[in-house]
Amino acid sequence: MVDNNINNNILPTTNTTTTTSTNTITPVLNILDNNNNNNNINNNNNNNNNNNNNNNIKNDIKNDKVAVSNSNVRSSSSSSVSYENSDWNKVYNSEREKLHEVNKQILNIKRPSTSIVRVSQLDSARLDEEILDLLRSQFMKIFTFFKPNFIHNFQPEINLVLKSVIYKLSIFNLGTTYGNQLQNLTYRNEKAFDPIRGSDQLNKLTMRQKWLSGLINIGGEWLWTRINRYLINNNWSEHPPNDIRKKFWNFLNFAESAYKALALLNFLTFLYNGKYVTLVNRILHMRLVYAHPTLSRNISFEYMNRLLVWHGFTEFILFIMPLINIDRIKSFLYRLLIKTSFGNNNNSNTSANNSNPLQQLQKQQLLIQQQQMALAKCPICMNDPISMPYSADCGHLFCYYCIKTSCMIDSSFTCPRCNSLISNIKRFSIQD
Repeated sequence: MVDNNINNNILPTTNTTTTTSTNTITPVLNILDNNNNNNNINNNNNNNNNNNNNNNIKNDIKNDKVAVSNSNVRSSSSSSVSYENSDWNKVYNSEREKLHEVNKQILNIKRPSTSIVRVSQLDSARLDEEILDLLRSQFMKIFTFFKPNFIHNFQPEINLVLKSVIYKLSIFNLGTTYGNQLQNLTYRNEKAFDPIRGSDQLNKLTMRQKWLSGLINIGGEWLWTRINRYLINNNWSEHPPNDIRKKFWNFLNFAESAYKALALLNFLTFLYNGKYVTLVNRILHMRLVYAHPTLSRNISFEYMNRLLVWHGFTEFILFIMPLINIDRIKSFLYRLLIKTSFGNNNNSNTSANNSNPLQQLQKQQLLIQQQQMALAKCPICMNDPISMPYSADCGHLFCYYCIKTSCMIDSSFTCPRCNSLISNIKRFSIQD
């Protein structure tokens, strides 16, 4: 009972509180909603005001820009009017045509071309020939044990192979030869060269120029050699004048003479202007120029000075040697070094033994034996036997030519055997 009363007492109180709370909350919410609506309206109004202000600012900026541009146009027009009326502009207009003409003349002027030293170009060609000779001499050792006529028969083909290999490794791959590299030179395609751009421009050779140069210089030389050998071996030059072979022979001779004349004319032109050493280079427009124009030409004259000294010394020796009597010097040294005198000993022996006839007979027999032994060899030329024997004052025998020339060369000629002076000679005979 008590619990029910309690519950009954409590429940009414809760109902009253909920109703009162709901009654109080509803007007508060209404107030809040009204405030939010008012704030949104105010925000919209503020945004509209801000947009209007921004539009006004942009319009003001545009108006300022237009005013500034108008002022610039006015100032530029005024400045242009003042520039056109200035004295400087008048002088410039009067001299402008002259400046254009000077500019055209400057553009048309060719830049100075670098002159190539002629001796360097000739030295490079000489170096290439020396390199070819060195390789040929080494290559020929391969055919040492071949037949002697093998090298002669295939000499053109050997030259063709060697020159082709050198050409492939030098001009075809590098655009220049080894001799040119030693002289700081290289080939330039003169046909594609523009003089306005200056001499430092380096146009490389085309494949057409390289092929034609190899075919003419190497293949042409081989073909010409082979044709000449064939014609000479078959005696085409000995046929009658009306024969076609004789006419072809004459045509080849005329072509060779014409080529030599043109080559001579090209060389004289080269000495004049320093371009195109060979005729083929002139035809193909292959000119030698410096590979590195800024590189100085440093030449050591040590070898040249040494060569000149030795050349002068040999010329002096060749001049002085005929004036020196070598035989007289030899005889003088011989007399100086040999002290014995065979002839004087013989004379002393003969004077001492004149009293005894038997000794004189033995002496005569000994002299005959000595003379016979002397006939075996000439003491001057060592010829065995002596040809046309002649005896000197001392009794020794010599060849006539040997003793006569010796006495003519040296008036104080002495005998090589006994070192006695020879003044007279006579023909030797057994009866004497």
